[in-house]
Amino acid sequence: MWKQGFAALAVILMGLGSGSAEARFGKRPRDSSPPPSSPSSPSSPGPSHPSSGVGRPRYNPSYGSGYYGFYRDPWVRYYYDPAWAWPYMGPGRPFLYGRYYDLAWRRRLMPPPSTAPTGPTQPTQVNLTADAGFVSRGYAMGLGLQVDGDQLAFGSRLNVFNLATDDGSPGRDTISLLSLKPGVMLVSREDLRVRLLAGVDVAFSPDAIFIGPGLGASTLMRVTGPLKLEASAHWTPLPFTQLSAEAGLALELGPVRMRGGYRATYLDDQGRLDPNRVPNRDLFAGPYVGVALVQ
Repeated sequence: MWKQGFAALAVILMGLGSGSAEARFGKRPRDSSPPPSSPSSPSSPGPSHPSSGVGRPRYNPSYGSGYYGFYRDPWVRYYYDPAWAWPYMGPGRPFLYGRYYDLAWRRRLMPPPSTAPTGPTQPTQVNLTADAGFVSRGYAMGLGLQVDGDQLAFGSRLNVFNLATDDGSPGRDTISLLSLKPGVMLVSREDLRVRLLAGVDVAFSPDAIFIGPGLGASTLMRVTGPLKLEASAHWTPLPFTQLSAEAGLALELGPVRMRGGYRATYLDDQGRLDPNRVPNRDLFAGPYVGVALVQ
């Protein structure tokens, strides 16, 4: 089931990346300049509305009228609350105040309810990952931090693509993708961890920096013995589009986990750097190998 799902996702990503593009993701065309921005017209101030309630006295709940007004302050109430005097007020106590204050004193003297024992909680696990791999026209490197608690999680990821230029310009292009996503643990067991993440994705392209919301999900599942399956998927809807997925196997050797698999990343700048709003798309896919330190 996992293999078929990731195979279908890879086919979709390849189909998205097959479209033609005039430049690399986040890079302006060489023969174009950004369109001049039209001067903004000064906005006329809106009609002012008279503020309501100006000059009117406001009710202060810390002061009041009558006999109980003096006892609204919590420190004064602690020392001078009439509740301390009601038990000594004479024969009228059982009918007027006894029922209320007996119940209040009874609640104060009752022990706190005991909580039922819960199952054993999983200790917090910290994973530091590093990997490298090949993609079309270049290579990729990645660093990651994953913190898993019993109910909450936090994931951080940095992927750097070093690529040959596609427009004839000298040098190389660098695209960096940063992800910061807190989340929740849907399943937190020793043999299976499933996370749902939501946070911020940042793309550093050659000519622009994009910041947008992002969603993600990842899992770590034990297959047999020390062999585990790693998988993750992430999506950024705007101001740029990012679809990334990876799947691989990991061999756990004590605090060290050897990793390897396949990763695909699709990027689309939605035409934000082209005067004609032509989108620039890229698909980076290839194998990766790496290591993880588990604490």
